Amino acid sequence: MDNRAELFIEYKGLLFSIAYNMLGSVDTAEDIVQEAFLKWMETPEGTVRHAKAYLVKIVTNTCINYLNSARVKREEYIGVWLPEPLVNYDSSRDQARIETYHALSIGVMVLLEKLTPQERAIFLLKEIFAYDYYELAGIFDKTEDNCRQIFKRAKGNLGKDTHRFEVDLRVHEKMLNKLLQATSEGNLEDLIELLKEDIVLFADGAGKFIQVKEQRLTAAYKPIHGRENVCRLIMSAMSKLYEQPGFRQEVIIANGMPSFVSYLGDTPISLFSVETDGEQIRNIYIQTNPDKLKQFRK
Repeated sequence: MDNRAELFIEYKGLLFSIAYNMLGSVDTAEDIVQEAFLKWMETPEGTVRHAKAYLVKIVTNTCINYLNSARVKREEYIGVWLPEPLVNYDSSRDQARIETYHALSIGVMVLLEKLTPQERAIFLLKEIFAYDYYELAGIFDKTEDNCRQIFKRAKGNLGKDTHRFEVDLRVHEKMLNKLLQATSEGNLEDLIELLKEDIVLFADGAGKFIQVKEQRLTAAYKPIHGRENVCRLIMSAMSKLYEQPGFRQEVIIANGMPSFVSYLGDTPISLFSVETDGEQIRNIYIQTNPDKLKQFRK
C-alpha cells in the first residue's frame, strides 16, 4: 500500500461520517467515499497541499449533487422516508470495526431534512465537525461571510429545534426501557404516561409488509399524530407480534442512541428509535423497510 492510500485511510472514517449524515444511506455514503478514493488516487502527486480539505470538499460537493438529483426520487418514495440506521461502520470491510467520527440520531437527521443540501452541508461541518468559516470558504468556494450567512439561515430554519441536538443518554435509555416494558406487558396506562400529548410517530416501510399469520402489517404511509392514536397503533401491532413464535427484541445502540430491534427468528422486522424532551417521549421513529435493516440480519 503506498503513502497516498494510507493517507486516505486516515481520513476515511471522517469522510464516511460526513457522507452518511448528509444522505442517511450507508451504501450510498460508501459509494461516494469510494468515488473520492478513486479521484484521490488519480490526482497527480504533489498537486494537493491539504489532503484532508481536498477530500472533504470532494465528498461534500458530491453529496450536495446527489441530494439535488435525489429529490425527485424522495418525492416518489412510498410513505414516510427515514434515514437508514447506522450501528457500526467497518471502514476496511475485513471485520475490523471502527467507530465513525459522529453519527447523528435518527431524529436529528429527520430534522435536517428541513434544510437545503448546501445549508445541511455547511451546518453539519460547522456545528458537528467544528469547521471554521475559513475552512468552509475553501470547501464551498465562497467567502467567509457567505458561509456565515448560510449557517445563520440554516440555524434560523431549524429554529428552536436546535436543542434536540442535546441528549441525556441515561434518561433516553430509561425511557426506551419503559416503552419496551409497557408494550411487552400490554400496559396501556404506562405507555400513555410515557408519551407527550402531541407526540408524532414516523414509520418507514417503503410500502412493504410483514406477514403475521393471515394478516399483513404495514407501516403507516403518513406520520401519526397524538398520544391516543400512537398508543392505539403501537399496542395493536405489538400485541400481534408478541404472539408470534420466534419473536424477540434486542436493545442496541443505533446512531449513538439506545434503540431496540424486533426479530422474527433471525429476520429483523423493525427498529424503534425514540426522541425525548427529558421527561416524556416526543417522537418515535420506526424503521420496517427490510432494505434498511440489513445490518441487523443474524
